[in-house]
Amino acid sequence: MAARKSRIPADVIAADRALLLAIQSLSDYQPFNSTYSVANMQQVEASLSQAEQTTVRAEEALNQARTVEQDTAHFLHDIALGVKAQVIAQYGPDSAAVEIIGLTRKSDRKRPTKRKVAA
Repeated sequence: MAARKSRIPADVIAADRALLLAIQSLSDYQPFNSTYSVANMQQVEASLSQAEQTTVRAEEALNQARTVEQDTAHFLHDIALGVKAQVIAQYGPDSAAVEIIGLTRKSDRKRPTKRKVAA
């Protein structure tokens, strides 16, 4: 058996499943090695189908968890913006509380200056 380093392409798996269907039609197929029997191949294919279904369910759960995470992050950010607005409203735009929450006090902002017009 070859070392399993990469994922087998879907078309190869489809061809293997087609082989299983074809080999089932051969009534006199009797392999010397029981590893290559029809019953063993059917069992492994059933296990693969179950594993694929488990993977699909896990991917759906992951997508749902990511959606919940993103929605919760947006909700938290909306609350944070509201908290900043409430601090400014309660303490004023030039208070020390504004600096504590990470904003710049109004008096610390650079005042606008006139621009010199190039001739």
